[in-house]
Amino acid sequence: MEEKNEMLELMKKIEESSRKQLLYTRIQCIAAVLAVACFAGIYFLIKDFLPQISAIITQIPGVVAQMETVLGNLEVVTTELAAVDFESMIEGVNTLVATGQIGLEETVSKLNDIDFEALNKAINNLSQVVEPLAKFFKVFG
Repeated sequence: MEEKNEMLELMKKIEESSRKQLLYTRIQCIAAVLAVACFAGIYFLIKDFLPQISAIITQIPGVVAQMETVLGNLEVVTTELAAVDFESMIEGVNTLVATGQIGLEETVSKLNDIDFEALNKAINNLSQVVEPLAKFFKVFG
């Protein structure tokens, strides 16, 4: 009888194990169906973009070549900038500014030396002399 009970216990354990296995198999089946649905959704989303992706992929070598050219030019410019003597350039600019300032001061000084009142009087006198001459020649014209 004891063997019968042991056998019954063993059968119950086997049944319980089979039920768990069935549950796990169902969960695995549902996960597989979900994975297939996700894959199908992604496929339909991506299939419209495949020609564009293909076009981009064909352009990559050209872009890489342009990047190499730009980087080469950048290296050349960096080397040239490193070789520039900025201190002497700044000194040259300072000298140029100082020379310009001296010339400007001389010009302002000469403008200050001009007697504008006498210049205005001379212009008025010239106007008084030219006006009768203009009237005189207007008669013949």
